[in-house]
Amino acid sequence: MDAKNFLISRGIPFEERDVHANPDYLRILTEELDSRTTPTLVLAGKIIVGFDQAEYKLLAAIAGRKRKRKAVRGRA
Repeated sequence: MDAKNFLISRGIPFEERDVHANPDYLRILTEELDSRTTPTLVLAGKIIVGFDQAEYKLLAAIAGRKRKRKAVRGRA
């Protein structure tokens, strides 16, 4: 499984950025995220370079808890 399919399979929204088609995305990847590797995932304030399924699962669980808390707070 790759990063994109992992995120899709868990219903996690993401923005796919093509660093070959957009030089601004390449600049962000290299200068702001200090990465030269794809995929580079930014989730819950953490940067993951490359696809590490165990780390993605951990961060997905954290992000899911945060989304759940926000949904509960939003109720009247």
